[in-house]
Amino acid sequence: MNPQDTLRLAISHHNAGRIAEAERLYRDILGALPGHPVAATLLARLALRTGHLGEARGLIATALASAPDYMQAHNALGDWAEQSSEPAIAHRAYLRALALVPGQADSLVKLGNLAQQADDNAGASIVYRRALVVHPESLSAANNLAAALLKQADPAAALEATDRVLGREPSHVRATAYRTIALRALGRDGEADALIGLGSLVRSVRLEVSAGLANAATFNADLAAALKTHPNLSKDWDPAQRAIRGGAIVHRLFEHQVPVISTFEKSLRAAIDAVIADLPDDPHHPYLAAKPSAYDLDTWGNLLGASDHQSAHIHNLGWMSGVYYVTVPEPEPGDDPHAGWIEFNRPGYGIPPLSGAAGIETICPEPGMAILFPSYVWHGTIPFSGGGERISIAFDLHPRVV
Repeated sequence: MNPQDTLRLAISHHNAGRIAEAERLYRDILGALPGHPVAATLLARLALRTGHLGEARGLIATALASAPDYMQAHNALGDWAEQSSEPAIAHRAYLRALALVPGQADSLVKLGNLAQQADDNAGASIVYRRALVVHPESLSAANNLAAALLKQADPAAALEATDRVLGREPSHVRATAYRTIALRALGRDGEADALIGLGSLVRSVRLEVSAGLANAATFNADLAAALKTHPNLSKDWDPAQRAIRGGAIVHRLFEHQVPVISTFEKSLRAAIDAVIADLPDDPHHPYLAAKPSAYDLDTWGNLLGASDHQSAHIHNLGWMSGVYYVTVPEPEPGDDPHAGWIEFNRPGYGIPPLSGAAGIETICPEPGMAILFPSYVWHGTIPFSGGGERISIAFDLHPRVV
């Protein structure tokens, strides 16, 4: 097979998610043609996906040495610089890519993102609007424009930006989350409440555990012990990718099945199934219209100590999200009476609370309680300063394509 045919096959594997096959073919091309800029750049993108920043940088250098004006290599350099916390290099790389091939929406969006990170929201808005002129259907440009406009306290314009997204994807998580903030800021509380659904879409339930366990306290004690000895327990997590602040995480909880975790999984799935079955049908509601007939479940544990907490966030990749409480520490004298509680509707990601405390609700967690909610609903925890641990299990439900 000649290099062009090999490259086409590698790209088809890459686009289909067959990463190992794509990587092997990219390396075969580079073995025969060491300076091949396309293979080097695409292999660098795979390295960026897996966090191998040193390898990615070397591959990008190889691509640019062979083809200094290869636009995609400059974009890859910008992405490497972003992941490496080198915003000045990223800025120059994206500008160079745009100079080589003007009017790329993707590069414009990334420049806007850099401006947002530097708190230049007005500048970011200008760049996002340019991206939308070039590519009116860009969801990332419209979503990021909405965020920048909310940071500038312009909820009316932000609402218009979410309209662009929801007109194409009515159940888009991030656009709906931004919409709830804009609606509340504009005094349209009824519309915001209909999206959030506290008490109807946001629900607390008790899990049924197997009859063989003495009681819920024993079950939760065994579950806490299983989390603390789980092989995926880690204190090494990326704060840009996780809302947890402090503490430790158990990644991919159900990967390691012991009896108490198996029991928990069965009980959690039963509770989720019951809630889904009880939800009404509404083709005009972004959450209810997307009710799945089948789903996959991602779960992870959160182990928090004093002053650790979850910053306000949403779950971009879910339909339904939730949390199960394993242990909840007792408040200490002088603590905030709501310390450790889960808080809804306070925006995160640097977006100011444009409505003040209006719409913010809290729920007191209890061991054995699970709270389920649409993935676009803002939520976080109030830090506690006392002793003890707050152990919970979070989860995202993803509709399965059948």
